[in-house]
Amino acid sequence: MLFKHKHLLEELRKKGCRATGEILSMTTIGAAASASSAWAADEDLSKTWFDCRMVLRVVPEDRAQSPFEATVMTRIHTQKSQGAHVPVWYDPSDRSKVVVDYEADLERAMNFYAESRLREIRSERLAHLADQRIGVAWTPIEGALVPIEAIPRPGSGRVDVTEWPVAAVHESADAAVAHVRSAAGTYLPPRDGGWEAWFAGHDFRVFQPYGPPPATEGATDAANIRAAIALAVISALSGHMVRPEVSVTGGLGPEGALLPVASLKDVAHAARDLHSQRFIAPTGNAHELGQVGNRIREGMEIVFAADLQEVMRLSLAKHAVKGFELRS
Repeated sequence: MLFKHKHLLEELRKKGCRATGEILSMTTIGAAASASSAWAADEDLSKTWFDCRMVLRVVPEDRAQSPFEATVMTRIHTQKSQGAHVPVWYDPSDRSKVVVDYEADLERAMNFYAESRLREIRSERLAHLADQRIGVAWTPIEGALVPIEAIPRPGSGRVDVTEWPVAAVHESADAAVAHVRSAAGTYLPPRDGGWEAWFAGHDFRVFQPYGPPPATEGATDAANIRAAIALAVISALSGHMVRPEVSVTGGLGPEGALLPVASLKDVAHAARDLHSQRFIAPTGNAHELGQVGNRIREGMEIVFAADLQEVMRLSLAKHAVKGFELRS
């Protein structure tokens, strides 16, 4: 059945017309799944399917054409019910030739699933925006505003990035921690025994505490989170919380300079979408401010910083959390 269906679909895509089919009734003939469905990702709906007979009310996109009823045999990848709609093609010269565009229906279903999942993730992250905890900084990545947490623990000076398989993110975490370590006397309060000995005897775990890590494309995108990682490390070691209404973006230069990102507009949009009230960006992106729409700038202050010290001044709480004591 699938071969005939696919052949007719290809034929009508070339010479037929688009329409929407309202399901009047449906009878499932069979269901199956591919051998790889057991380990397929939840969002991959292509691994299971249903063969069925549908009675459709076909409504052409061309409103000059009248609706009509058709009975079709088809394969679909998601369960349907009476009253649901499916994309179809038909032959205007022979209305007995009607086919469900199961590929377009699958794409629509997967897009809907992805959007629903994104809303769930955003909702979960929003629930934690007001968390009163040290060692967490928020930064935009791939269209999402995500938290990055840095937790110190006894060890040998290693940096472990967990639940984030992108190698470039690990490199950025190593670089951010190494920078704070090399300039600890500038960023952190004095410590008995010095900071170098403390760093040599401790590891850092860097991870995203809420929701799955977003897809990070390459070294450039990952480098833009270095300022946020460094800020999370400084927060964890100083006891000064990063204010939860603040987010930051930018790479880090050797002397702590905040390096510009590829597109201020894109990262500002992500920050505003998840309700940042202050967004800190590199001074090198200041000339792009005019490209950021008024809707994004309404309710969110965009400020520019030249280096990590300025980021600290703009983002850290004035006082350390009550009772904070960094363990040896």
